[in-house]
Amino acid sequence: MKRIVLIDDDSTTNYLNKLIIERSDLVDEVLSFDSAQDALDFFNHSNSAEDQSLVLLDINMPIMSGWQFLDQYQNLQNSSTNKIVILTSSINPADKLLAEERNGIMDYKSKPLSMEMLDELVQSYLN
Repeated sequence: MKRIVLIDDDSTTNYLNKLIIERSDLVDEVLSFDSAQDALDFFNHSNSAEDQSLVLLDINMPIMSGWQFLDQYQNLQNSSTNKIVILTSSINPADKLLAEERNGIMDYKSKPLSMEMLDELVQSYLN
């Protein structure tokens, strides 16, 4: 099963991204989380290692940032089956550099998510 997991504290962004993804018919399931902790809980209790997810992760979030999520996520047993792409509005060059240096991050994209970007990400990381 192909799944995209959205992690962004902005519920409007999650709603719009989910709409784009569902209309594309490129994946079987779309899950969205308004908090990194909720997403971490989902992955911690998900035991379907055969299901590969493409995770679109925002980095600037309150309570738990995307970086803090990654620190904890990489300790999970099934973390290696999923592909993580940073999807952010950050214009800080240090964020992009940090993403390039971190293991487990496949790509770094700037918001907004477009149909073209989605198609490229699915072709690159979910096929």
